Amino acid sequence: MKNKFKILLLLAFTGLIFSTSCNNQPKITKEQAEKKIASLDSQLNIIQTQWYDIYAKGVVKTAPEAALYIDSAKQFSHANKMEKIANCLKMADSLLNNFTPETVPDYPASTPLNNPSDLGNIHKATLKDLQLMEINGVPRWNYWFNFVGTGENGTQYMAYCYINHHGTGHLVPPTVFAYSTNKDSNVTKIKFQSLPKLTVSKDNITWIVKEDGKSMIYTLAEGAVSLKYTDGTISIECNLVNDYSFWYNKNVEYAIILPDSPMAGFEETGKGEGIFNLNGTPVKATGFCEQENLFCGGNKGADYRRALFKYGNEWWVPFYLGKVQGLFIMTGKYKDAGLFIDGKYIIPSNFEVTPIEANKSFIIKAKTSMGDLSVTFNMWGWDPKLYEHWGTCTGTFKGENLTNGYCWLEHIPQGGVNNSPPKGGRKGSAE
Repeated sequence: MKNKFKILLLLAFTGLIFSTSCNNQPKITKEQAEKKIASLDSQLNIIQTQWYDIYAKGVVKTAPEAALYIDSAKQFSHANKMEKIANCLKMADSLLNNFTPETVPDYPASTPLNNPSDLGNIHKATLKDLQLMEINGVPRWNYWFNFVGTGENGTQYMAYCYINHHGTGHLVPPTVFAYSTNKDSNVTKIKFQSLPKLTVSKDNITWIVKEDGKSMIYTLAEGAVSLKYTDGTISIECNLVNDYSFWYNKNVEYAIILPDSPMAGFEETGKGEGIFNLNGTPVKATGFCEQENLFCGGNKGADYRRALFKYGNEWWVPFYLGKVQGLFIMTGKYKDAGLFIDGKYIIPSNFEVTPIEANKSFIIKAKTSMGDLSVTFNMWGWDPKLYEHWGTCTGTFKGENLTNGYCWLEHIPQGGVNNSPPKGGRKGSAE
């Protein structure tokens, strides 16, 4: 197939495919050509990264061939060969809209959105829930916490941490803390090889890990989480206050998200506050936090990460827009969601993901019993090894504007994002 594409490209360059003497060739101006090339480049990036719902549309096997036609059009544009450009763009357009379901496997996934009025066993997580090491026979995968917000100085801040169990029934190194700002594309990541120690009181549980002058204190209570990291140079503190808990598959039974991959657990979003002292001056930041208690893998299923990479189509999207917050989750053909709106827990009857720009922005539209919700997500940072993105969001609910929101995203396509990056270069935990 690669040789075939090279031959097509060679023929395009030598003019053996398209004849400039043909009078019925399509016409196009240079400005129109530039706009169409940019549009097709964007569409190609979306397809290459599977920045869309592949279970709704299928995959595009002809994307590599389309890329060659786009490249040919760019080369022809330097010589103002408008008829050849038009033909290349027509072919690329056709190839990029050739969706096929052949590599999208079917399986009997759980369907928690089918009856949105039935809340199952959803409840606000208790301290006992936070201590669970197993739900419905599925072992704990991790404790995860993240913050995204804006500082008083206008800088965007991010921090996350996680403690691994990976379905083993015991702690697994490393324990990780990370942070970044929109002033620097790099993510600073601290990995503790020492296992954290757990202390339990009547009000909370606290994980503490210290190593080489660095320390992290991670405290979980009912409706509140705090995270503190310090070393000899910096200190970061983030706090979450939350009013509800989203449970996978309504906490009725574990969810079948992928073949042989049961999952259970709960997620909690809410208003977040932080203090980031990165250069000797503490900066207060406000935004949102998310606390994850995920259960998957173990004896009941295949390795969770391998299943994600095999089937893909993961869109894990917690967000906070003040009066409207919640989480959308789609993995393979499994779709689940829980929204907390004006103090009421709502399950949408359906939602759809629409791409805008690959690895950067997208829209989710959801149908609920209280009205239609539309949220536009824009990512300013990402950790490619973990397939995690973070950013801001805006939206509308029943026509009312929602502003100053924050969000997180884990997106994993089939094969992993690094297997098919966007042209020009550019998620479950891979660590």
